[in-house]
Amino acid sequence: MKRYVDLYEKRQWLLAALKHLRSIKQFRPAWGRLYARILVKLVLVEMKLEQLEKQKEV
Repeated sequence: MKRYVDLYEKRQWLLAALKHLRSIKQFRPAWGRLYARILVKLVLVEMKLEQLEKQKEV
C-alpha cells in the first residue's frame, strides 16, 4: 500500500514541476528537454496508477 501512496505523491511533484517550467519566461533548450523528460515520467506514473486501480477492481 505504501507504493500506491508514493505514486500519487510522485504524480503531484511532477505536476508541480511542469507548472513551474511553464511559468518560465526565458525558455532554453535545456528546459525543453527537462520538460519532455518530466512529461514522460508523468505518463509512466499515470499508467502505473491505472494498472493498480484495475488490479484493485479485480
